[in-house]
Amino acid sequence: MLFPAFAHAQYGNVWAFGGLAGLDFNQSPPQPIRTSISTNEGSASICGADGRLLFYTDGGSIWDRNNNLMPGGTDLPGLGRNITASTSQGALIVPIPGNDQQYYVFSLGAFESGFVGRLYYSIVDMSLNNGLGDVVAGSKGKLLSVNNTEQMMAVSGDNCNIWLMTAARAPQQFRVYNIDYKGIDTIPVTSDRLTGSGTYGGVIGTMDISPDRSKLIMAQGNLVLYDFDPATGKITQPLTLSLKDRRPFSYYGVVFSPDNSKLYASAEGDSLFQFDLSLQDSAKIVASRVTLGTAWAIKRGPDGKVYCASGSNYLIVIHQPNLPGLACQYEREGLYLLPNTNSILGLPNSATIVVNIKNYTTTSKSILCADSFLLQPQNPNGFNHKWDDGSSGPERYIDTSGTYWITYQAAAGKCEEYADTFLIEFKPIVRIYTTTNFEGMCRADTFRMRALNPASKYMWEDSSTARNRKVNQTGTYWVAYRVDSLCEQYADTFVAVYPEEDYRVSFTADTLACVQQAVTFTNTSDPHFDRFRWFFGDGNETVDKQPGHAYTGPGRYAVTLTGKIGEICPDTVTHFITIDSVYPISFSTDRQAVCVGERVAFYPHTDFSTTGLQWQFGDGSSRPEENGPAFYHAFDHPGLYMVQLTSTNRICPETIFTDSIRVHPIPQIDLGADAGLCLKASGLVLQNLLAPVANAYRNLWSTGDTTQSITISTPGTYSLTVTAETAGCSNTETVVVAKDCYTDIPNAFTPNGDGTNDYFFPRQLLSRSIAGFRMQIWNRWGQLLFTSLLPDGRGWDGKFNGKDQPADTYIYNIEMEIENGHTEKYTGSVTLLR
Repeated sequence: MLFPAFAHAQYGNVWAFGGLAGLDFNQSPPQPIRTSISTNEGSASICGADGRLLFYTDGGSIWDRNNNLMPGGTDLPGLGRNITASTSQGALIVPIPGNDQQYYVFSLGAFESGFVGRLYYSIVDMSLNNGLGDVVAGSKGKLLSVNNTEQMMAVSGDNCNIWLMTAARAPQQFRVYNIDYKGIDTIPVTSDRLTGSGTYGGVIGTMDISPDRSKLIMAQGNLVLYDFDPATGKITQPLTLSLKDRRPFSYYGVVFSPDNSKLYASAEGDSLFQFDLSLQDSAKIVASRVTLGTAWAIKRGPDGKVYCASGSNYLIVIHQPNLPGLACQYEREGLYLLPNTNSILGLPNSATIVVNIKNYTTTSKSILCADSFLLQPQNPNGFNHKWDDGSSGPERYIDTSGTYWITYQAAAGKCEEYADTFLIEFKPIVRIYTTTNFEGMCRADTFRMRALNPASKYMWEDSSTARNRKVNQTGTYWVAYRVDSLCEQYADTFVAVYPEEDYRVSFTADTLACVQQAVTFTNTSDPHFDRFRWFFGDGNETVDKQPGHAYTGPGRYAVTLTGKIGEICPDTVTHFITIDSVYPISFSTDRQAVCVGERVAFYPHTDFSTTGLQWQFGDGSSRPEENGPAFYHAFDHPGLYMVQLTSTNRICPETIFTDSIRVHPIPQIDLGADAGLCLKASGLVLQNLLAPVANAYRNLWSTGDTTQSITISTPGTYSLTVTAETAGCSNTETVVVAKDCYTDIPNAFTPNGDGTNDYFFPRQLLSRSIAGFRMQIWNRWGQLLFTSLLPDGRGWDGKFNGKDQPADTYIYNIEMEIENGHTEKYTGSVTLLR
């Protein structure tokens, strides 16, 4: 007996990874898809044997095949946070051996999560949630082990089992857990991973098993190759291929080629290397390293290629991974993902399936003079029985000859599936045959046949089961039955011969025509018919043999042809013909006149016979369009446009409808550049420098004026709206007039020596030159405390005769002479704060 192989079949045909990314290998080439997953690194997905996606996970949540979260599929570890999204191999799906509905989902905590190395598992049952699957109640977040690295994967064993492979941080060992039909063995098989020269106990990275299950590669900072025994789960014979300290990076992604001869390893997104394992000699393997490009996580695809995460919206592809060096055809931007999706750093963990051993048996048996027979499987210790008719159970009674089969599994843990086939023939001891002949005339004559003997069950050649049967055409008929009391099987045959042949009338014609167009009906009846009558379904009829007919209205008409041979053996046939009308196509709009740039809605008026539309908008643009409810178009220039709509129809000629749209121009406005205005200066005139034709437009200034121009004397923002009198098209422009000179006087100051607001002095903003300046400060009793004639001085520091004045309100008087002899005076109060 052969042991089950490490098989993928179609179970890994759909990937979900990264930022909403996915890949479907059920098509060739694989097609990018959108998923709901959002994970930096670890993920896993699983399909059925037909390649159809079942569900996927990031270790923290589970999504079904419709990209919806399973009802119980959130917070799998039960810690209230996602601890797996940044784990190199943080998620893994393993089917439960012997159960085709349930799966283990493993969740491994990331190095930076605060729960590094904590390994949990949950159970998903695909029979729940209407076949979309859900987490089994009470099975979520079961802690299996702690103190692990970020590496995790699974591989099929030799004993109908699956090995779950992890690595402990301290002591530095491999932990390999056995999973079979009895569940998870919580005591792992351990192997030392620190023997050999130059090994490094890193936490971050990935591992992979060769397709033939003989080798294990682990990126643990360094890159170390081991031997693996799928029968025992032991890992031995480390070979260090490359050390971490030889380059400023750590090894991260690893994968074997499909033929086990090459190894690919990435170094934290920096370099991607190939090693040639076919060289056998350790030194030669180490020396065979070839640099190909860059990559993060690496994974074999179902199509025989190797795919690498790029950290961007594309995957790196190695098209010929079995070939050495650059012959492997490394392509950096080999496959682009959908827009707004990203591979980030990771790719999904591999799907691992236990393949059952199948046993086939065939049994032939003849049953003599019996009503029924009991079928039973060859192996009496099996379970999960399924018969060909959908029934279950280990036994089934049959009462007719035929081929029957049953599938079932052997005793639990034996990993065997059986398919027993039974070829059963019921044979009565005595067979009696009779033949009865009779003749009829035309098809309208009906004869009744009757089995010659009473019995409990009859079977005619057309599968009917009554004793009697009527026929009305030439042929040979038979019925089989048993007389149970005599153990006799009968086969009564009836031969019906009609003297007239079974002649038929028939005709052909176009099934679709246009109204008022002549339809030609071709009579293809048997030549024995000599009399015909046509009924065209619209009240008209004729006796012509080959008629033509034009319909005056649309609709679906039943055309009937009857024929006779003299006055006997009539026959009738009916076909349907559809008549389309020439529909007067047209369109309407939501308005007949618009301004330049405004969108017009066109509403075509068609009927069911219209198959397509062609718009011509008169401005050089056109649009083919399926028959739809509305279409929108905007015109870029003013003018009168003739819009034409042409319809194509199923059968009738095309029709054209034309209407016009008036497009009015947008008024032009230019108020010039933003300006400045000084107090006491003469007014500033604002006007439209592109003044349109008088009386054709209306002006409305933001000041309320409607004149062609306005004169302003104060700064501010001013706008002009110009509206066309006829079409109502309008345009608005705004100009900012800034204050060109002014003095800003504070109302308080704090002379506390902190360097902020320690002096009282007017702040000059955008000021013209000052020709003269005087500032005086008095207290509330009229005592003069401070005088300054310097416009660029520091101002009053809150002291008089060197003494700090109390917090109070003080009176100021400021006089300034601005250029051109203009004098400004300011009097007010300022508060001294302490």
